[in-house]
Amino acid sequence: MRRILLCSNGSPEARRAEDYVLTELRSCGGSVFALHIVDTDLMHYGLVDQLATQGDKENFLCYVREEGERECRGRLGGFLERARKGGVDALLGVRWGEPLREMLAAAAESGVDEIVLPPRNWGLDFTVPHFVDRLNRSSPCKITVLS
Repeated sequence: MRRILLCSNGSPEARRAEDYVLTELRSCGGSVFALHIVDTDLMHYGLVDQLATQGDKENFLCYVREEGERECRGRLGGFLERARKGGVDALLGVRWGEPLREMLAAAAESGVDEIVLPPRNWGLDFTVPHFVDRLNRSSPCKITVLS
């Protein structure tokens, strides 16, 4: 049974990747792990105010995490519903950190057969050949970039 990691940010380009995954899995069976990654570069803003109490800093980080979870459900909740209605086993997940590192770690941890990416995600252009070649060398599985 085929297992796919779909990295999506809910953009129109990512929707094409979502549709591709659903079409593939409906025809051959399998499951999809839809992953939203929140880049943690912004989380340090809550830690730079030297006058803030530790409790305020922790509350800020909790707030940022909750917003990330809410954003994930907003961006990928429709995909999850479409997958389930189409008979595709789907799971939704959020990871925090540097996007490429988190994507590859999620692929390795979940034992997927393939990573499916839209052409652009997280401000990166996956259509650049040398970038994709380098990414493929680091990946534990096949990577498909849709155009």
